[in-house]
Amino acid sequence: MEIGGFQKFSVIDYPKKISCIVFLKGCNFRCGYCYNKQLVLPEEIEKQPTIPEKEIFEFLDKRKKMIDGVVVTGGEPTIHNQELVDFIKKIKEKDYLVKLDTNGSNPELIKNLINKKLIDYVAMDIKQTFEKYSCFTKVPVENIQESIEIIKSSNLSREFRITTHPELTKEEFDVLLNYVDGEKIFVQDFVNKNTLKELNNKTIYSLLDAENKEYILR
Repeated sequence: MEIGGFQKFSVIDYPKKISCIVFLKGCNFRCGYCYNKQLVLPEEIEKQPTIPEKEIFEFLDKRKKMIDGVVVTGGEPTIHNQELVDFIKKIKEKDYLVKLDTNGSNPELIKNLINKKLIDYVAMDIKQTFEKYSCFTKVPVENIQESIEIIKSSNLSREFRITTHPELTKEEFDVLLNYVDGEKIFVQDFVNKNTLKELNNKTIYSLLDAENKEYILR
């Protein structure tokens, strides 16, 4: 497991908490609108320096009582399986909260982390309608569906996230809302910078209603 980035301070990535963010290298999705290609594409990952785990834990030792938690993101953290579990265990041993950002591709690992009480908050991205997930990944869509149900049925603090990228229509957006109906849903517009594909700026974000109770615009 390789760490490709480390942000030492954030007040927005873990709701109502002060956190630091660990970015893991590698991803099993290829979303054209992704702006972290340095953590996704093998040829870009090679150019990105790897941060030693020791550096992360030395920082956490120095910042006790100054930050509340650690956000583990990527790339996609759950592709690292047991290495991720061991890494989060070390964080929890230092009495920090842990938030996991995931694409939902590894439901068994998510379930394992929840059952072992190794994560305190989970944020899952919903990319597209289930029929179109094959445009982004070879991961079976059943994995995505299972992860949604695991997270919804857990007692964890949680959120689902939708990015309004240029290939997402309003009709498809409404379908995504139905997948996680009744859950906390954050909606953000895509950032047209450093993306995997060249895309235009036209999205449905400006059509969305800031007063709508089904989702929260970011």
